[in-house]
Amino acid sequence: MHFKRYGTSYHPLIKTASDLQEALQLDESLWVSTSAPIRAFRMDPEFLKYLDSDLDSRVKCGELEEATHWLFAMLKEHSGISEASTTLKLEHLQEQNPEALEIISLLKQIAPGKTAVELKEIRQWRKRLEEKPVSETGVVLPDASSDEKIRSFLKQLIDVTGGVAHPSGKKGVDRNLLDAFQKSADARKAWQAQLLELDENGCSKILPLGEDTPAAFAIYQTVKGAIEHFFRLCDAVNLDPAALQQSWPGLPKELNWEDATALDLALRNAPIAAPNEERILRFNKEINPAWARDLHDFRQQVIVPLFDRTDEVMTPQTWKELCVRMDEYGRWKDAEAGKELSSISETDLISYSQPALRDAVLALMDHQAKSAIDLKDVRRAEKLALYQGYILEFSNNFIAFPHLYEPEIRAGFEMGTLIMDGRRFNLSVEVPDRAAYLKGIEGGTMFIMIVELVHTLRKEKFEVAVPATSGHQGNLKVGKHGVFQHVDGSQWFATVVHIADNPISLGEAMMEPFKRLGKAVTQKVESITQSAEKKLEQSGADAVTKIQSSPEPTPAPASSGNMLAGGGIAIAALGSSFAFITKIFAGLQPADVLKGLLAAVLAVMIPSSIIAWIRLSKRDLSVLLEGAGWAINSRMRLNQTQCRTFTCKPSFPEGSRLIRGREWWLWRILWIEIALYMLLKMWR
Repeated sequence: MHFKRYGTSYHPLIKTASDLQEALQLDESLWVSTSAPIRAFRMDPEFLKYLDSDLDSRVKCGELEEATHWLFAMLKEHSGISEASTTLKLEHLQEQNPEALEIISLLKQIAPGKTAVELKEIRQWRKRLEEKPVSETGVVLPDASSDEKIRSFLKQLIDVTGGVAHPSGKKGVDRNLLDAFQKSADARKAWQAQLLELDENGCSKILPLGEDTPAAFAIYQTVKGAIEHFFRLCDAVNLDPAALQQSWPGLPKELNWEDATALDLALRNAPIAAPNEERILRFNKEINPAWARDLHDFRQQVIVPLFDRTDEVMTPQTWKELCVRMDEYGRWKDAEAGKELSSISETDLISYSQPALRDAVLALMDHQAKSAIDLKDVRRAEKLALYQGYILEFSNNFIAFPHLYEPEIRAGFEMGTLIMDGRRFNLSVEVPDRAAYLKGIEGGTMFIMIVELVHTLRKEKFEVAVPATSGHQGNLKVGKHGVFQHVDGSQWFATVVHIADNPISLGEAMMEPFKRLGKAVTQKVESITQSAEKKLEQSGADAVTKIQSSPEPTPAPASSGNMLAGGGIAIAALGSSFAFITKIFAGLQPADVLKGLLAAVLAVMIPSSIIAWIRLSKRDLSVLLEGAGWAINSRMRLNQTQCRTFTCKPSFPEGSRLIRGREWWLWRILWIEIALYMLLKMWR
């Protein structure tokens, strides 16, 4: 087994099938990674699904080992693995393996007379089997039957339940759904049968008003609470006649009479009528106007047809009897069974529940056995072709990462190149969850940008993590825009949405203390300046106010004098300060001044340089991947060549002529003269 040094770590070289076999003998701790999310790889989705044997959306080292051992057990000739070929040659399969022998038999059916079968031919065969009206798992499509009654039943069942997925992408019916329908249908028929129950008078217990019961019940529900409240108030008045004054008209005293909405609400919340000691509701007497229409409908559509009388009064006894008869329908309605089948008529429901129809559908499902066997073999052949074609490439993006360090080749998990701030950032990985990613890179020493990518035509959006490994931060900040060149050739609009801020280069890290010092001084000066400006503005405003309020001309106000005096004191203080500084420097030799300045700079830069060098030497690419859910074994430290490869500023083409303005050299001469003049002054 050969290992090659990439950066500061060694990766196993896996170029052939023999290398892959050797890699399987390695301890997994020598692998670069031991687990990764399948969405991180730009490979055939079906290949990744086959690798993910436990369906947890991750590929682990054990799953890769299992897949590779199975692949070698199926093949006696391994040249197809080394060539990354997805074409299966019959002579390369291991005839001594029963499973491989079944695949050979299937391949002969797929391509009679051919000694090699391509992946696309296997997939065409699979698609043909998947489009059969009965799938391998017994999902039946309506097209599976020529009987119109069965087709209608299956379509209706899919409509009301949503159906189950068929490999063709359509919706169908399986045995579980059929059983669930039968159970719901039986329950609903039993519920509907209660409508046939009669009371002692030969009337329906559930439908006292026949077909008009649902509409009458809705009106009854509307007035029920208000009528019960009225009879309670009558009981209170019967006990204490003085309660009448408190309950009627029942409008709050603090009501805003100009607010129509509030007034309507208050009337609706008030009693429906004035309570009385007789405990009788009279529909022809004074009624709350907000309830008048509802009570009229209630009397005409419920009381009159239910009791067959036209008097305009209702006693508590009548109300109690009415509630008993109407609430029976309410309880039956609340206990409705099989609500999902409510769109199916009662006649169709009885027809669909016939045993003969169910048996016919089950018979269709029983025909799926042969199809299931065929499809299972086809998928196994597809898996073998995919493993042979992609297992080597996947291993070079999992066991080892050689392509990550080769500028001409993209690793299987790289997303593309970010062009921003005059630089090319050639390394990027997808960020499926920003919050989880940021938590995963905590403690890292690498400058990493989280960049949002948007493609307008595709209406797609996702995020990538992009490290800056050389140069300086420059204008890289949250909100910075650029363009992202995806590995598939498409271009995306890029926006920086988060930055994990760390030094990018040694020079930038060394200058960081001076930047902080300059920022602190600038902030302090700005604070002092703003404070002085505010005081000056306030003094001026006070002066103007006093002048305006003075009845006759007066000498300059004291505040103006104070302002002038304050300005004079400030100027004097500044002059004294400059004089003090000049006196100190005048007593020093120029060499002493330069030595002092140099010592102060070195006192800051030397510790900063050491700390920066330590932090930069710890930059590890594994952090970039671990934030996205990878399990990395190797420390992927960066060397200078890799830093300049992952982040680079392209040079001008060879032979280019750079044309500068004429004034640039004049500015340089001017600054040199100023510097020489100051040195001579200090020397004298």
